[in-house]
Amino acid sequence: MHQWTGRPGGPAKDFHIQCYGEDFLLVNNMLLDCRSKVQQACYTRDNGEKGCTTLNNCSKTGWTCCHSNGCNQ
Repeated sequence: MHQWTGRPGGPAKDFHIQCYGEDFLLVNNMLLDCRSKVQQACYTRDNGEKGCTTLNNCSKTGWTCCHSNGCNQ
């Protein structure tokens, strides 16, 4: 049975992308499995930090985004 989500077209779509993460404390070039109700991209910041983020951060100065699995290695 189809569950109503309040939107036409059926259940809400989950977005998925795999990105490398780096935070210099706990995560060291680890492949992250990122899932969200909103589209995300992989990023690398000027300071070397890596991970996944919502698309609105991709336009910020110092952020470089890409859109395929593992693209920020």
